[in-house]
Amino acid sequence: MKISYNWLKEYIDFDLSPEELKNKLTFAGIEVEAVIQLGEDLKQIKIARIIKREKHPAADKLSVCEVDDGEKILQVVCGAPNCDANQLVAFAPIGAQIGEFKIKKAKLRGVESYGMICSEQELGISDNHDGIMVLPEDAPLGENLASYLHLEDTVYDVEITPNRPDLLGMIGVARDLSALLNLKLKLPEIEISENEKNIQTALTLRNEVPKLCTRYTARVIRNVKITESPEWLKRKLISVGLRPINNVVDVTNFVMMEFGHPLHAFDLNKVEANTIVVRKAQKGEQLPALDENTYTLRENDIVIADVSKPIALAGIIGATNSHITSETTDIVIEAANFLYSSIRKTGGRLKISTDSSYRFERNLSDETADIVSRRAAQLILELAGGELLEGKLDSYPQPVSETVVALRPSRVKKILTINLTDEKIIEYLHSLGLELQKSENDNLFFRVPHFRKDLTREIDLIEEIIRLYGYNNVPQQLKLQHIMDKEKFFAKREIQDLLVNYGFSEVINWSFGNPEDLNLLRIPENDSRRNVVKIKNPLGNSFSIMRPTLIPDLLKNALFNLNHQEKNQKLFEMNKVYTRQKGEKLATEKLQLTGLLTGKFNSIYWREKPRDVDFFDVKGIVENILEIIKLEKVEFGKSEEPFYQPGMAADVYVEGKFVGSFGKFDPKIAQNYEIEQPIFILDLCLQDMFSLRKKTVPEFHPIPKYPSVIRDFSFVISKNIKYSEIEKTIYGVHPKIIKNVVLFDEYAGKNIKEGFHSLALSIVFNSEQKTLTDDFVNKLSQKILGKLKNEFNIEMR
Repeated sequence: MKISYNWLKEYIDFDLSPEELKNKLTFAGIEVEAVIQLGEDLKQIKIARIIKREKHPAADKLSVCEVDDGEKILQVVCGAPNCDANQLVAFAPIGAQIGEFKIKKAKLRGVESYGMICSEQELGISDNHDGIMVLPEDAPLGENLASYLHLEDTVYDVEITPNRPDLLGMIGVARDLSALLNLKLKLPEIEISENEKNIQTALTLRNEVPKLCTRYTARVIRNVKITESPEWLKRKLISVGLRPINNVVDVTNFVMMEFGHPLHAFDLNKVEANTIVVRKAQKGEQLPALDENTYTLRENDIVIADVSKPIALAGIIGATNSHITSETTDIVIEAANFLYSSIRKTGGRLKISTDSSYRFERNLSDETADIVSRRAAQLILELAGGELLEGKLDSYPQPVSETVVALRPSRVKKILTINLTDEKIIEYLHSLGLELQKSENDNLFFRVPHFRKDLTREIDLIEEIIRLYGYNNVPQQLKLQHIMDKEKFFAKREIQDLLVNYGFSEVINWSFGNPEDLNLLRIPENDSRRNVVKIKNPLGNSFSIMRPTLIPDLLKNALFNLNHQEKNQKLFEMNKVYTRQKGEKLATEKLQLTGLLTGKFNSIYWREKPRDVDFFDVKGIVENILEIIKLEKVEFGKSEEPFYQPGMAADVYVEGKFVGSFGKFDPKIAQNYEIEQPIFILDLCLQDMFSLRKKTVPEFHPIPKYPSVIRDFSFVISKNIKYSEIEKTIYGVHPKIIKNVVLFDEYAGKNIKEGFHSLALSIVFNSEQKTLTDDFVNKLSQKILGKLKNEFNIEMR
């Protein structure tokens, strides 16, 4: 549906720019799909005068004209029969774009033409193509046609929701905006003068389907004169995408766009026996429609007919056997309402979509039918003359009773969380056409106008109040809630992707566990994992607690696969574990990541022999996970977990807090689960790790400006000393110069004392200020070795 900016201003006196009006329409609940600047094409068209006209030397039906466009005189070849000298015409110069056609210099039968003199049809103004468009003598020479015809307008292409048929006309939109902007709504005054002769002497109405045609009104006007519509009427129809046809048809279209309720006009002399019958179609009945198609009807279709033939498909399209022509003198004005579902079914089946069916499909008001009938009669009498017969034919078998809705101001305040006085509530609803009937205690009773069928409940009125108050004016009651931690979400996904890329398969087990598993894992009695959450009605002892650890189920998964000859396995589960501290009513839930590796680390590949999983494979995976979560101050220490093989496991600490462990599973405990081959486990508390992460912004570090110097060191040191302590000591000698410390070899065996091992380190030195000299690096190296000897009693190799 299209809404004209200029037309809208006739009903409300607003002071908004087209862009501001677009925003207001959106806030009123009217979706603006496009904004069209009307008249842009016609700005290229100039008002010109034909100075001279001569017959074309080589074509009888062509004329050669000299045209003055206000700037220069041009030669133009024209084929219109009404072309003549001294006429003011619409002239398209070379370069003008008319639709998809661009005006170019042309040669017609040997004579050059420098433009085109246009008809109304070519310009999209009307269907008139009998000749060129001839303008009045007072038209200013050289002015663009859009300005002269006042066709410059902003048009909004909008989508109206199906529950708001009241917005399908200009007045409905204006009424909503007047309430939103608190401006007075100016409605047209409808006054009609009737003839003494009664309509019943000229026309008979019979409604055979009162359930499908809920109201049908007809008025008769005799002795009308069919002519072109005045410019103001043409202009309005063009602005909303309708082409002017003649004064009577244009009035029916105008009133439809004004009130949003379709009408139709019949030629009374083509209505056989002066009888209109609203009935169901006969099976196979034919309708010659105004769109030049003939439709075959079915028994469920509603037709408007005379005594022998259908003259319109009700609510959808008229027929050529009764439409208004230039010879028409007596007319019937039809204004009706039909069951919306019937119109929708017929239109959908026949694939017909018209401005009329678009509106009737949305459940219009019966009451509006009489209003638009009177409005159309008023305008036709003004523009086409004639005499309106007294009265109207009106089939209205079941008049709709008025709707009264009770509204509680206390309910308004509770739902909307705003304080509104009763007076303000009444003012808002009154501006929308609702009338206060009475007030009792905490109830305001409002009569709903006939055109607002969507207002049936208290909540509907509350919605209208907040719409007028403004959603954006409601004070914020709560702080913005962070529903999802995006960094955490994507980190979890990245960890899952990492493990899958390592060859892991994800498993999902029941959250129920067996308390006996804690004994099998040798979990101490004072361990927090012993504070289990018990199930009140378990299926059995094996499902009697919520799992405090994911390890037992992974072991059972591995056993199942081993029994099916899957010797090489990498499994992981990311799920919650549950514990309950003493005195707590609810359980503590923490996200845990547990992985299991057994067999070969890499699959069979012709360039590389498969090797067994070892401790450092698991350590590398854990380090990658720590890097994804962006944890700082990470340390590894000897694990005290009872289910690992002694000396083959490590605990993970972040800022001194235990967050997990990894290592080789104790073979003796593995036998409790009937697993014979080596098992490696990683068990990390992601919940604690996420809580310790630092939200840092990545920093850019340029490539070192000065060259780096690398020195290698090899020394013997006690195995009781942690590598992290060695690394920390080295960095502490000169943090700004020592950029990296890498362990590239470890040796324990021949010529090395028991309890000791040999470490080989590579240290990178670099300065951001200057090139380091060998003398400086050598002195710094001696300082590093001296500190290592003092603190750890190393021996150089």
